[in-house]
Amino acid sequence: MKTASRHIFSSILLSMVTLLGTASWTPLAAQAPIPDMIDQKDNAGWGTFVSFKNGALILKGNAGALGWAKIPEPTKVIHWDAPARNYKTSSSAAILEKVEAGTWIFVAENKAHVVVGAGKEGRTTGTFVSFKDDTMLLLGKDLPVSEFTKKYGNQLKYPKFAEHVPVFESIDGGDYTLAGTPAVALPKIKEGTLVTVYFGPSDGFFTRIEIGVKK
Repeated sequence: MKTASRHIFSSILLSMVTLLGTASWTPLAAQAPIPDMIDQKDNAGWGTFVSFKNGALILKGNAGALGWAKIPEPTKVIHWDAPARNYKTSSSAAILEKVEAGTWIFVAENKAHVVVGAGKEGRTTGTFVSFKDDTMLLLGKDLPVSEFTKKYGNQLKYPKFAEHVPVFESIDGGDYTLAGTPAVALPKIKEGTLVTVYFGPSDGFFTRIEIGVKK
């Protein structure tokens, strides 16, 4: 039995030595390293907030961690203001130090600007009040009492829309058709018309405006 045990032990030891020898000779190039961080440099990208320290912004993207080594100061930071239901602009990157973990953030190419709360894909709906000086005012539907104003009720105030934002219109409940640009279509809306404004997931800016309701 002792002799058999010695043979078994010797076989196991020989196998282990063989495996270790094989592993030690495996070329490093054949071992695919998993990077801890993808250096974005001046590339655009978006993900959820991890940290911002000493000018370095780290996000968690779909493929792992994304890092921008230096966000210059001042950098244009556009952040979502929930009470105002709109985006506000700050000239200081210091606001990034106050962002909560998990918040969606978009960084533009060459770090031209950073959008905080960019993952807020969704829409706001209200009845049309006015469109003056490139600013549209709606009465929001089902908004909290804290957003009630004495003159207009629950108001939604939108600043000037970019001209590339498409405006669609539904006539008498039919399919939506392109009505033109904001500057062309919005001045023609009648008071009380239902209007829906969409904002996108990638950069947080307005992506589409719909006038009326499709049946």
